Amino acid sequence: MNKLGNGGLFVTAITLVVVGLFLRWNLIDWLIDAMGFMFIAAGLALGAFGIFSRVTGRKSEPSAY
Repeated sequence: MNKLGNGGLFVTAITLVVVGLFLRWNLIDWLIDAMGFMFIAAGLALGAFGIFSRVTGRKSEPSAY
C-alpha cells in the first residue's frame, strides 16, 4: 500500500464500498439463482444429447473390426 500512496487507499476504499453495496443489494442472490439455472439447463442439454447419441447408435471411437 505504501507504493500506491494515497491514491491507492482511495481506490481501495471506493472498491470496498462498491462491493459492500453489491453484497447488501439482492444482486448477488439473483446472480447465484441465474447461474444455478444455467447449470441445470446445461446438464439437461448434455443429458439429452447423450441419450440421443446412445439411441441413434453413433459411436465416437472407431471399432476394432
